[in-house]
Amino acid sequence: MSKLPRIPPAFVRLVVFAGGLAAIVAMLVIGREIFMPLLLGLAIAYLLDPAVGWFTRHGRSRLFGVIALAALAVLLIVGFLLYVVPTISLQVQHLTASLPRYAAALKAQLLPWLAGVEQRFPQQYAQVRDRATEALRENFPRLATALSAWLARVLGSLAGFLLFLLDLVFVPVFAFYLLIDFPKIKRRALDLVPLPYRALTLERAQEVDAAISGFVRGQTTVAVILAALNSIGLMALGVPLGLAIGLAAGLANVIPYMSLVVGLLPAMALCWAEYQSQPRLLGVAALFSATQLLEGTFLSPRILGKSVDLHPVWVLLAIIVGGNLFGLFGMLIAVPAAAAIQVFARHWGAAFRRSRVYLGDGATASSEPCAEPSAEPSGTPLAVSPSHSEA
Repeated sequence: MSKLPRIPPAFVRLVVFAGGLAAIVAMLVIGREIFMPLLLGLAIAYLLDPAVGWFTRHGRSRLFGVIALAALAVLLIVGFLLYVVPTISLQVQHLTASLPRYAAALKAQLLPWLAGVEQRFPQQYAQVRDRATEALRENFPRLATALSAWLARVLGSLAGFLLFLLDLVFVPVFAFYLLIDFPKIKRRALDLVPLPYRALTLERAQEVDAAISGFVRGQTTVAVILAALNSIGLMALGVPLGLAIGLAAGLANVIPYMSLVVGLLPAMALCWAEYQSQPRLLGVAALFSATQLLEGTFLSPRILGKSVDLHPVWVLLAIIVGGNLFGLFGMLIAVPAAAAIQVFARHWGAAFRRSRVYLGDGATASSEPCAEPSAEPSGTPLAVSPSHSEA
């Protein structure tokens, strides 16, 4: 009886490591609603860890740094509640009071235009009107049913709303404790990696960290700057809900190409409803053009640098995939996830170009016709601390 071939230990280690990692990712994806507060707290701890590290480098403890950041966050929230929320509330009241005037102005401008269209194209106008009336008659029951079901879910989901409030409380609590122990968490995670793959895993993790953290922190900084500039500009132009639209437009810049959709169109619509003034419309368009130009030519190159060097098509594809899979949260993490994937794809591509499959039998790397510089970093591999380098 022939003996079964002996499986190499290296292959077993790789399968166990990859299988464990895949199981953890699958568990988080399947139970994302349960683990979401923990994951959000971990994300906040990851983003704020360099700030806490600044305190430790200057002789303070991590606990002091975490408490200082928590106090700063409380001050920002209090300032938001004391100034921004009342201002937005006043703007909403003004908009609500102005709605009848907007409707009258729209009717006064729209009805003569529709009458002119009907006189010039009577047949086409009648066809469009009949089709619109028929479509409304057919779809109104369906829309009413959907609205009733949505209201029933909202009114009947008191438990879900309470759980949502609990999640909001748990997120900062998780972030607080995770931020204190973040270096230990990183060491424990590294200890789970088999020793033969530890140096390479640490090297790749540092590349992914540089890509993701640089993008997230930089994009957040750019978004805050744009939110301030858009809000000040829209309020100076007298646009209704200018503060809310400016903040939303700036923060929407975290998702590439969303700032104009969230900010420009509502601002121009409300500005026209309030003033019917073409110069003010041009002012709103000029404001958003100037902020986008500032973001593209100065803010992003200076703050983001080359932390994420992704093709625009890849960015759009990542946003579409993330939105379809995980909604708004997926759109937020789409570009950082694409940047992490690109890190591994770059190394896999370099390994493929050095393989026999690409070069052919008997060929060497020097015989590659279109050789590109290797994506592997030059010099010695990243060193692993003595506690992790034992065989």
